[in-house]
Amino acid sequence: MKINNIKFNIRIQGRGKPLIWGHGLTSSMIGEDALNLFRWGEFSKNMQIIRYDARGHGETESTYLPDHYRWQHLAEDMTAIADALNLDTYSAGGQSMGCATAIHAALKVPHRIKGLVLVTPPTAWEKRKAHAAYYARMARTGGLFGGRLLAGLVNRRLKNNPPDWLAGAPEAKIKSTAVGLKSIRRKTLSVLFKGAALTDLPPREAIQSIDTPVLILAWAGDQGHPVEVADELNALLPRSSLGVAKQYSDIEKWPQRIEDFISGID
Repeated sequence: MKINNIKFNIRIQGRGKPLIWGHGLTSSMIGEDALNLFRWGEFSKNMQIIRYDARGHGETESTYLPDHYRWQHLAEDMTAIADALNLDTYSAGGQSMGCATAIHAALKVPHRIKGLVLVTPPTAWEKRKAHAAYYARMARTGGLFGGRLLAGLVNRRLKNNPPDWLAGAPEAKIKSTAVGLKSIRRKTLSVLFKGAALTDLPPREAIQSIDTPVLILAWAGDQGHPVEVADELNALLPRSSLGVAKQYSDIEKWPQRIEDFISGID
Protein backbone atom coordinates (compact mmCIF):
# COMPACT_ATOMS: atom_id res chain seq x y z
CA MET A 1 0.00 0.00 0.00
CA LYS A 2 1.12 3.56 -0.68
CA ILE A 3 1.37 5.24 2.73
CA ASN A 4 2.90 8.69 3.30
CA ASN A 5 4.24 8.65 -0.26
CA ILE A 6 6.18 5.38 0.04
CA LYS A 7 5.18 1.79 -0.69
CA PHE A 8 4.67 -0.28 2.48
CA ASN A 9 4.67 -4.06 2.74
CA ILE A 10 1.71 -4.99 4.98
CA ARG A 11 0.38 -8.35 6.11
CA ILE A 12 -3.01 -8.98 7.75
CA GLN A 13 -4.25 -12.15 9.42
CA GLY A 14 -7.44 -13.01 11.26
CA ARG A 15 -10.58 -11.02 12.04
CA GLY A 16 -11.67 -9.37 15.27
CA LYS A 17 -9.88 -7.04 17.66
CA PRO A 18 -7.07 -5.39 15.66
CA LEU A 19 -3.46 -5.13 16.80
CA ILE A 20 -1.07 -3.07 14.66
CA TRP A 21 2.46 -4.36 15.27
CA GLY A 22 5.88 -2.86 14.57
CA HIS A 23 9.15 -4.82 14.51
CA GLY A 24 12.55 -3.74 15.84
CA LEU A 25 15.37 -1.76 14.24
CA THR A 26 16.98 -3.66 11.29
CA SER A 27 14.36 -6.42 11.55
CA SER A 28 11.35 -7.05 9.30
CA MET A 29 8.40 -9.40 9.05
CA ILE A 30 10.67 -12.00 7.45
CA GLY A 31 13.19 -11.48 10.25
CA GLU A 32 10.50 -11.90 12.91
CA ASP A 33 9.17 -15.03 11.23
CA ALA A 34 12.65 -16.56 11.08
CA LEU A 35 13.23 -15.97 14.79
CA ASN A 36 9.55 -16.81 15.52
CA LEU A 37 9.49 -15.51 19.07
CA PHE A 38 5.86 -14.46 18.77
CA ARG A 39 4.53 -17.43 16.77
CA TRP A 40 2.05 -15.20 14.94
CA GLY A 41 0.64 -18.13 12.99
CA GLU A 42 -0.72 -19.67 16.19
CA PHE A 43 -2.80 -16.67 17.26
CA SER A 44 -6.59 -16.95 17.34
CA LYS A 45 -8.37 -16.10 14.08
CA ASN A 46 -10.69 -13.96 16.23
CA MET A 47 -7.85 -11.46 16.59
CA GLN A 48 -6.75 -9.34 13.63
CA ILE A 49 -2.96 -8.89 13.50
CA ILE A 50 -1.68 -6.18 11.17
CA ARG A 51 2.07 -6.34 10.64
CA TYR A 52 4.23 -4.29 8.32
CA ASP A 53 7.81 -3.66 7.33
CA ALA A 54 8.77 -0.22 8.66
CA ARG A 55 10.20 2.27 6.19
CA GLY A 56 13.70 1.27 5.16
CA HIS A 57 13.15 -2.32 6.31
CA GLY A 58 12.17 -5.54 4.57
CA GLU A 59 10.19 -4.90 1.40
CA THR A 60 9.05 -1.38 2.30
CA GLU A 61 10.71 1.46 0.42
CA SER A 62 13.50 3.52 1.99
CA THR A 63 13.84 7.24 2.47
CA TYR A 64 17.23 8.81 3.02
CA LEU A 65 16.91 11.53 5.65
CA PRO A 66 17.82 10.41 9.19
CA ASP A 67 15.00 12.55 10.56
CA HIS A 68 12.48 10.28 8.81
CA TYR A 69 13.46 7.48 11.19
CA ARG A 70 12.73 9.32 14.42
CA TRP A 71 10.18 7.32 16.37
CA GLN A 72 7.53 10.05 16.24
CA HIS A 73 7.71 9.97 12.44
CA LEU A 74 7.48 6.18 12.40
CA ALA A 75 4.36 6.61 14.58
CA GLU A 76 2.89 8.75 11.80
CA ASP A 77 3.41 5.79 9.47
CA MET A 78 1.65 3.48 11.95
CA THR A 79 -1.38 5.76 12.30
CA ALA A 80 -1.50 6.30 8.52
CA ILE A 81 -1.68 2.52 8.05
CA ALA A 82 -4.65 2.46 10.45
CA ASP A 83 -6.27 5.24 8.40
CA ALA A 84 -5.70 3.34 5.15
CA LEU A 85 -7.34 0.25 6.65
CA ASN A 86 -10.29 2.30 8.01
CA LEU A 87 -9.59 1.36 11.63
CA ASP A 88 -11.27 3.79 14.01
CA THR A 89 -9.83 2.08 17.10
CA TYR A 90 -7.13 -0.54 17.58
CA SER A 91 -4.38 -1.73 19.87
CA ALA A 92 -0.79 -0.86 18.99
CA GLY A 93 2.38 -2.69 19.86
CA GLY A 94 5.84 -3.67 18.86
CA GLN A 95 9.30 -4.72 19.85
CA SER A 96 12.12 -2.23 20.56
CA MET A 97 11.75 0.38 17.78
CA GLY A 98 8.19 -0.86 17.25
CA CYS A 99 7.53 -0.51 20.98
CA ALA A 100 8.69 3.12 20.88
CA THR A 101 6.63 3.71 17.73
CA ALA A 102 3.50 2.48 19.53
CA ILE A 103 4.12 4.79 22.50
CA HIS A 104 4.41 7.82 20.23
CA ALA A 105 1.26 6.70 18.36
CA ALA A 106 -0.65 6.48 21.66
CA LEU A 107 0.19 10.13 22.33
CA LYS A 108 -0.60 11.17 18.76
CA VAL A 109 -4.08 9.56 18.62
CA PRO A 110 -5.02 8.67 22.22
CA HIS A 111 -8.74 8.42 21.37
CA ARG A 112 -8.03 5.57 18.94
CA ILE A 113 -5.59 3.38 20.88
CA LYS A 114 -7.39 0.81 23.03
CA GLY A 115 -4.30 -0.97 24.38
CA LEU A 116 -0.51 -1.11 24.09
CA VAL A 117 1.83 -4.10 23.91
CA LEU A 118 5.36 -2.87 24.63
CA VAL A 119 8.00 -5.56 24.13
CA THR A 120 11.67 -5.02 25.06
CA PRO A 121 11.54 -1.22 25.45
CA PRO A 122 14.74 0.35 24.08
CA THR A 123 17.11 2.72 25.84
CA ALA A 124 15.47 6.04 26.71
CA TRP A 125 16.07 9.43 28.30
CA GLU A 126 19.48 9.55 30.03
CA LYS A 127 20.32 6.05 28.80
CA ARG A 128 19.40 7.03 25.25
CA LYS A 129 21.90 9.88 25.19
CA ALA A 130 24.66 7.53 26.28
CA HIS A 131 23.62 4.99 23.62
CA ALA A 132 23.66 7.53 20.77
CA ALA A 133 27.43 7.15 20.31
CA TYR A 134 26.92 3.42 19.69
CA TYR A 135 24.42 4.17 16.92
CA ALA A 136 26.82 6.65 15.37
CA ARG A 137 29.46 3.90 15.21
CA MET A 138 26.93 1.48 13.75
CA ALA A 139 25.99 4.05 11.10
CA ARG A 140 29.60 4.10 9.95
CA THR A 141 29.95 0.31 10.15
CA GLY A 142 26.66 -0.34 8.35
CA GLY A 143 27.60 2.15 5.64
CA LEU A 144 30.85 0.28 5.06
CA PHE A 145 29.73 -3.35 5.30
CA GLY A 146 26.05 -3.45 4.44
CA GLY A 147 23.47 -5.78 5.97
CA ARG A 148 24.83 -9.17 4.93
CA LEU A 149 28.33 -8.70 6.36
CA LEU A 150 27.01 -6.96 9.46
CA ALA A 151 24.58 -9.83 10.06
CA GLY A 152 27.51 -12.26 9.97
CA LEU A 153 29.33 -10.23 12.63
CA VAL A 154 26.20 -10.12 14.81
CA ASN A 155 25.67 -13.89 14.53
CA ARG A 156 29.25 -14.66 15.53
CA ARG A 157 28.99 -12.38 18.55
CA LEU A 158 25.71 -13.96 19.68
CA LYS A 159 27.06 -17.48 19.21
CA ASN A 160 30.18 -16.77 21.27
CA ASN A 161 28.44 -14.69 23.93
CA PRO A 162 24.66 -15.21 23.87
CA PRO A 163 22.56 -12.82 25.98
CA ASP A 164 20.54 -14.05 28.94
CA TRP A 165 17.28 -14.10 26.99
CA LEU A 166 18.72 -16.67 24.55
CA ALA A 167 19.86 -18.98 27.34
CA GLY A 168 18.55 -22.44 26.53
CA ALA A 169 17.35 -21.48 23.05
CA PRO A 170 17.98 -23.85 20.11
CA GLU A 171 21.03 -22.94 18.02
CA ALA A 172 18.75 -22.28 15.05
CA LYS A 173 17.15 -19.43 17.01
CA ILE A 174 20.53 -17.77 17.53
CA LYS A 175 21.29 -18.06 13.80
CA SER A 176 17.94 -16.41 13.00
CA THR A 177 18.39 -13.25 15.05
CA ALA A 178 19.88 -11.18 12.21
CA VAL A 179 17.85 -12.44 9.24
CA GLY A 180 16.08 -9.09 8.79
CA LEU A 181 19.40 -7.29 8.69
CA LYS A 182 20.80 -9.22 5.74
CA SER A 183 18.79 -7.52 3.01
CA ILE A 184 19.38 -3.90 4.10
CA ARG A 185 21.71 -1.99 1.81
CA ARG A 186 24.62 0.12 3.01
CA LYS A 187 23.04 3.51 2.31
CA THR A 188 19.83 2.59 4.10
CA LEU A 189 21.65 1.05 7.07
CA SER A 190 23.67 4.19 7.59
CA VAL A 191 20.54 6.36 7.59
CA LEU A 192 18.64 3.98 9.90
CA PHE A 193 21.33 4.13 12.57
CA LYS A 194 21.74 7.90 12.23
CA GLY A 195 18.01 8.25 12.77
CA ALA A 196 18.16 5.95 15.80
CA ALA A 197 20.81 8.23 17.32
CA LEU A 198 18.49 11.23 16.97
CA THR A 199 15.36 9.81 18.58
CA ASP A 200 14.02 9.15 22.06
CA LEU A 201 10.89 8.23 23.97
CA PRO A 202 8.52 11.08 24.87
CA PRO A 203 9.14 12.94 28.15
CA ARG A 204 8.16 11.06 31.28
CA GLU A 205 5.30 13.44 32.07
CA ALA A 206 3.78 12.81 28.63
CA ILE A 207 3.93 9.03 29.12
CA GLN A 208 2.09 9.40 32.44
CA SER A 209 -0.90 10.76 30.49
CA ILE A 210 -1.42 7.50 28.54
CA ASP A 211 -4.60 6.12 30.10
CA THR A 212 -5.02 2.79 28.37
CA PRO A 213 -4.26 -0.81 29.37
CA VAL A 214 -0.59 -1.63 28.73
CA LEU A 215 1.31 -4.92 28.70
CA ILE A 216 5.10 -4.55 29.03
CA LEU A 217 7.38 -7.51 28.30
CA ALA A 218 11.13 -7.20 28.83
CA TRP A 219 14.14 -9.50 28.97
CA ALA A 220 17.21 -9.46 31.17
CA GLY A 221 20.86 -9.00 30.20
CA ASP A 222 20.54 -6.69 27.18
CA GLN A 223 22.13 -3.23 27.36
CA GLY A 224 20.19 -2.09 24.30
CA HIS A 225 16.89 -2.98 26.00
CA PRO A 226 17.53 -2.43 29.71
CA VAL A 227 15.05 -3.76 32.23
CA GLU A 228 15.39 -0.44 34.07
CA VAL A 229 13.53 1.33 31.25
CA ALA A 230 10.74 -1.28 31.34
CA ASP A 231 10.52 -0.84 35.13
CA GLU A 232 10.23 2.93 34.78
CA LEU A 233 7.58 2.68 32.08
CA ASN A 234 5.63 0.36 34.35
CA ALA A 235 5.86 2.93 37.15
CA LEU A 236 4.85 5.84 34.87
CA LEU A 237 1.93 4.20 33.06
CA PRO A 238 -1.18 4.14 35.28
CA ARG A 239 -2.70 0.93 33.84
CA SER A 240 0.28 -1.29 33.04
CA SER A 241 1.60 -4.72 33.96
CA LEU A 242 5.18 -5.98 33.50
CA GLY A 243 6.72 -9.37 32.81
CA VAL A 244 10.49 -9.92 32.67
CA ALA A 245 12.01 -12.95 30.95
CA LYS A 246 15.23 -14.26 32.47
CA GLN A 247 15.73 -17.11 30.00
CA TYR A 248 14.32 -18.37 26.72
CA SER A 249 11.67 -20.57 28.36
CA ASP A 250 10.10 -17.40 29.82
CA ILE A 251 9.87 -15.85 26.34
CA GLU A 252 7.99 -18.89 25.08
CA LYS A 253 5.06 -17.75 27.24
CA TRP A 254 4.87 -14.32 25.58
CA PRO A 255 2.53 -15.15 22.67
CA GLN A 256 -0.18 -16.41 25.01
CA ARG A 257 0.26 -13.39 27.29
CA ILE A 258 -0.17 -11.06 24.32
CA GLU A 259 -3.27 -12.87 23.05
CA ASP A 260 -4.84 -12.96 26.53
CA PHE A 261 -4.15 -9.25 26.99
CA ILE A 262 -5.71 -8.21 23.66
CA SER A 263 -8.70 -10.51 24.23
CA GLY A 264 -9.31 -8.90 27.62
CA ILE A 265 -9.46 -5.33 26.33
CA ASP A 266 -12.99 -3.92 26.35
